[in-house]
Amino acid sequence: MKTGPKHGNILGIQLNSTNKVRLLSEIHLKLENKEKFYIVTPNPEIVLMATKDWLLKKAILRSTFSVPDGIGLKFAFKFLNNENIEVIKGRELFLDILKIANEMFLRVYFMGGENNEAELAANKLKPNYPNITFKTYHKFPKYTQMGQPASENDKNLHRKIIGNIKLFEANLIFVGMTPPKQEKWIYRNIYRMKGSPSAMTVGGTFRYIAGMSKLPPKWLASLGLEWLWRVVTEPKRIIRIWNAVIVFSARVVIFKLFK
Repeated sequence: MKTGPKHGNILGIQLNSTNKVRLLSEIHLKLENKEKFYIVTPNPEIVLMATKDWLLKKAILRSTFSVPDGIGLKFAFKFLNNENIEVIKGRELFLDILKIANEMFLRVYFMGGENNEAELAANKLKPNYPNITFKTYHKFPKYTQMGQPASENDKNLHRKIIGNIKLFEANLIFVGMTPPKQEKWIYRNIYRMKGSPSAMTVGGTFRYIAGMSKLPPKWLASLGLEWLWRVVTEPKRIIRIWNAVIVFSARVVIFKLFK
């Protein structure tokens, strides 16, 4: 972390090198002090994407916490730096932060998602986190790969969303979109909001919480084979998984050989 002992990078993309206990302690302290911050959770696909996308790279660099999410990053970091880095799954970190929010009676906003999954996720979480005030919106605009509204109608809806967040006076905003939209959305918007709302990228977490996507068996996840589960259950993701597993690994080996 920037306030922690060290951080490193893979293919020039910055990652924090810390453990979950220390990370959660830092987050808790910032929330108590009402310090604005944002968290990104790069996985191999996002790291690979950021090597060719200057704005995504900048959004990761400017983040308060860039948390490595994906077993491939652990292997790559060890291969490139001969050091270990702790992988922290974004879905698990999301739930850990909700525990802190529940203790602090915070206001939490869910941004993004499709097919009403953000609202479904919030409704499922409410019984387990009774002290949190959850809010989301019934419809979200479409965003370009640059994290901007895609049309004039989307611009109007975007303004409504920002106004909705401001009126709600959110303490935490969880942004669930496909990368690089979610990272760029936070980078473009979080520091324009008055007060001290903080944010985190959560990708497809709303879908898992809502029960619209199945989580991999624990034994498969423990072996670092979550990507294989996604190939089987969501074959439309095959290109993204190919990039994350095959292309990323090849880039790391080439980087090591020719750096």
